[in-house]
Amino acid sequence: MKERKDLLAYCGLYCGDCVGYIGEIADTAKSLTKVLEKFKFDRTAEFLFSEELKDYDKFCKMLGFMTGLKCPKICREKENSSTSCNIRKCCRGRGFYACYECDGFEICEKLKSLEGLHGDSCVKNLKAIKEMGLEAWMTQGKRLWFGSEVDDCP
Repeated sequence: MKERKDLLAYCGLYCGDCVGYIGEIADTAKSLTKVLEKFKFDRTAEFLFSEELKDYDKFCKMLGFMTGLKCPKICREKENSSTSCNIRKCCRGRGFYACYECDGFEICEKLKSLEGLHGDSCVKNLKAIKEMGLEAWMTQGKRLWFGSEVDDCP
């Protein structure tokens, strides 16, 4: 599959590697929900495994939540709004395609807000893009997501 330039988020993450963009968790949760409903597994949970599955209703609620874990749009397609990403607002306001065009991205407080989930992946990706160029990074670079390589994603 050809990598798409528009799937580079402003922060340096590649949306094409994101579980929300790919939708695999949401799709799997939907499939599991259908199977459980088809076989009326709530009855099995109640009568055969009442102790082991005593929180089955909570599980179903979580599964229902997980069916919605799919991004309807990539960040470049989202409209400006009061709840939009501060990194996106900053890049758009400064006319940058992504943070790699900014001289201060390595110490940016906006990017630091993503460290809890992504570690230093954003900064490492942005450094690599700045060094290699965007096209080369997308096709030959090591795209990081959670501080580790993402080379087995579709």
